[in-house]
Amino acid sequence: MCGRFVLYRGLEEIQEAFDVQQVRWEPEPSYNIAPTQDVAVVVQRETGNSLEKMRWGLIPFWAKDPKIGSRMFNARSETLGEKPSFKRPFKSQRCLVIADGFFEWAKTDRGKIPMFIRPKSERPLGLAGLYDVWTSPGAEPIASCTIVTTRANDFMQPIHDRMPLILSQVQEATWLDAATPNIAEWLSALAPYPSQEMEAYEVSRRVNSPQNNSIECIQPVAD
Repeated sequence: MCGRFVLYRGLEEIQEAFDVQQVRWEPEPSYNIAPTQDVAVVVQRETGNSLEKMRWGLIPFWAKDPKIGSRMFNARSETLGEKPSFKRPFKSQRCLVIADGFFEWAKTDRGKIPMFIRPKSERPLGLAGLYDVWTSPGAEPIASCTIVTTRANDFMQPIHDRMPLILSQVQEATWLDAATPNIAEWLSALAPYPSQEMEAYEVSRRVNSPQNNSIECIQPVAD
């Protein structure tokens, strides 16, 4: 599962990391991004990779009510080709959700403890995502997305049994390319993100509320 994440990276770093050719939206630093909020995604367009804004929580194009998106912020990698909401986007509407790290709540003797998980490298994360565009008569179209999740790697298992599908730089290009053949087979063959490249630490319970959005959300709790 991935229900909260962080993006504080500057525009130039995002452009360089994901070979962005066109910027349609510049995100502001956010330390507690929650479903239904706007997120930064990279989509492959005819002109190259494009950095765009989408609502987190996928609204299928056929939905009668956009509120359905509040429940569809994650999509299990194992069933992407089966679920009606994800089957079409999985074939040709794939994106990268850009993040610097994400939160998960570990079950302990002290209750659920918020943990901030991030890569050890300086490069931002490209989380596998799907997107769709919902339209309604007389209203502006809504572009929305979901984050694909997978089974936890060895590092994440003590914290949670699921994690976002983090792609390597090489894998990102394959995921974005709508012409990639046998995408389901390619996805099923992916190895989990390397455990040795991740780190985690406990953070304040301030992150429990999406209303709290400051750098304090990712600062380590003092021993």
